[in-house]
Amino acid sequence: MTAGNELQRFGTDLGRIASRALPDVDKVLEVGANKIKKGLNDNLAGSSSFRPASGSVTYDRQAGLGSISYVIGPDKQRRGGALGNIAFFGTSRGGGTVDLEGPLREEAPIVEGLLGDLMGKWSRSV
Repeated sequence: MTAGNELQRFGTDLGRIASRALPDVDKVLEVGANKIKKGLNDNLAGSSSFRPASGSVTYDRQAGLGSISYVIGPDKQRRGGALGNIAFFGTSRGGGTVDLEGPLREEAPIVEGLLGDLMGKWSRSV
């Protein structure tokens, strides 16, 4: 077998792995997004100023050809959702007192570890 044929076969195998991997990756990302959403809502609930906005943080799944992402943040259509930007980022008059990054910092290493485990599993199947 020539080097060109081996490279083409390797590329084909990687394509098969990617298509099989997406459901597993999606599960890991969705669990992570849900935990971050819960953490943000908990942070809002713990704020005396922004408690009415608790429950307004949601996530949306966005998927394309070979890609998945989750967008997490306050939903302005939900009760108190319009306060989310003020709670997390503040205005010239105050606000910005609710921790936006804590739930992400807490969950990111877990998600990264699980994705690394999946990569190890897939690399053994090539």
